Amino acid sequence: MSIPPFLLLFWLTGLLSLALLGAGGWLIWEWYDNWVRDLPANPRFLVGGLLLLALTLLGRPLLAPWLGRPPQAGEEEPAPLTGGTVHRLPRPDGTELHVEEYGPADAPVLVFTHGWGLSHDEWFYAQRYFGDRFRLLLWDLPGLGQSQAARQHDDDLAHMARDLEAVLSLAKGHPALLCGHSIGGMITLTFCRLFPERLGTQVVGLVLTHTTFTNPVNTAWGARLFRPLQNPVLRPLCFLTSALWPLVWVMNRLGELNGSAHLLNHFLQFGGRETRGQLNFFTSLGQRAHPAVVARGMLAMTRYEAAGVLPALPVPALVVAASSDKATSPEASRFMTTHIPHAREVVLSPAGHLGLIEQHQAWCRAVDDFAKACFQPGV
Repeated sequence: MSIPPFLLLFWLTGLLSLALLGAGGWLIWEWYDNWVRDLPANPRFLVGGLLLLALTLLGRPLLAPWLGRPPQAGEEEPAPLTGGTVHRLPRPDGTELHVEEYGPADAPVLVFTHGWGLSHDEWFYAQRYFGDRFRLLLWDLPGLGQSQAARQHDDDLAHMARDLEAVLSLAKGHPALLCGHSIGGMITLTFCRLFPERLGTQVVGLVLTHTTFTNPVNTAWGARLFRPLQNPVLRPLCFLTSALWPLVWVMNRLGELNGSAHLLNHFLQFGGRETRGQLNFFTSLGQRAHPAVVARGMLAMTRYEAAGVLPALPVPALVVAASSDKATSPEASRFMTTHIPHAREVVLSPAGHLGLIEQHQAWCRAVDDFAKACFQPGV
């Protein structure tokens, strides 16, 4: 559920899962009720009910062979990260952010901000590729992963940008590259607006991956349809999700069991080249996010605007687009590349909103080349 328009689709599939579960239970109950009262019990009710329950609770194995590809020889499947140095970063409201550090202490710093609904585990491939040559700071956004949610439910992007500034303080003044994916890129651009004095002094470059410069409702697939629905449908749906989060949690679990969540992620988040392990890992990672936190973050996205920041950026930027990104269109990446003075663009293809995962080798090579140029002669 990375952006508000996708929330509507997840609700529709979630309600369908509940309807199938309820219909299966009702058919079995009708058969049982007649059977115990020695009335004619239609066995079709029992068979139909059991089939619906099986489809609702065990449908994923039926879909799995058709979604994703087997990994290539030697290709690692993503897994939770381990072995890093853990920092618990206190915030003014009394909560703590979870930060993990990898790599040599004296190496150039890469700060990674993950996409919405995920966690620092998103950067599995980045940690594998860069961890021996760069100092990596991977953090969980408030309320996600192992970071505590903001006390006042302050999920505004400016709040998260201040959190990013706190994470950057762990670099202890060393030059750093800020890397953000999706909302992570939006937070990075908001950071640039709030802390322009850090650009060119400590922050030497930006990596903006599959992200946008404005409310993502305006730059997502189907924007012409979803833009008029933002205030009457999408924003109220975010409030409803926050209020009814236990129900949404049940729908999420059902979606993971019956495979509908995998099906949605296959079409909405990837470009068709993901491995089965990547699809399973990121579907499970997204399903673990607290629905109320996800909904409040989506509301914050509808208030986001950073177009005015782009022309004033004094540091180089690598803008990474994906050919089949339905969450943040390639046109948004081209707009940023055109309006940021020192920007270069890389397009991953075929790839979707998680293109940095399904095309992780190409993404890592592009970031590596960019980082070397930004840190010279330090690298």
